[in-house]
Amino acid sequence: MDRRHLLAYGLIAFGVLALLARAAGGTGWLWLGVVAAVALTAYVNTRTYGFLLLGGVLAGSALGILLTDLFACDGVFLVSLGAGLIAVDRVHPLQQRWATYLGAVLAALGLLAGLLESGVLGSTWLPLVLIAAGVALLWRDRGGDRRFPPPQRSVPTAPPPPPASTPLAPSTGLVQDDAEQSDTHGESDTR
Repeated sequence: MDRRHLLAYGLIAFGVLALLARAAGGTGWLWLGVVAAVALTAYVNTRTYGFLLLGGVLAGSALGILLTDLFACDGVFLVSLGAGLIAVDRVHPLQQRWATYLGAVLAALGLLAGLLESGVLGSTWLPLVLIAAGVALLWRDRGGDRRFPPPQRSVPTAPPPPPASTPLAPSTGLVQDDAEQSDTHGESDTR
């Protein structure tokens, strides 16, 4: 990429950010986004996990603030923060998946907050659907619906015992010649 392309991308990015700042009515999210971009650039250059974590959390927060300002929905912030944490784990997976678990919990709480705010949970239909789903699960477990058989539970079994080994004959430590062995095993009365 030469300098003309870099300048073009910079102008496009600045214009998009200016339009979003005007639409959102504030620039608080913008500064978090700039710091997130710096942290993510540092991660690309150094591959240090701390920079990726900081960049993911700040990018999720900046997006959450922007979307909350645009759509006036409180749950969107938690969903975007959770998405930022999940993205961190997808870019740099670790043995402990704490970022995915924390991100999923935050996203679920954000969805729940959005549903509560929208009034969907206050309607009569959602509780009836939840009750029907619970009854259907119970009915399936009792064997009432044969289209969906209950899951088979496997009983753990103990591993088979190891094969019995035969004890070796005690050794005298003496080595016999093949000729001596054949004389002692197949003796004939030639004496």
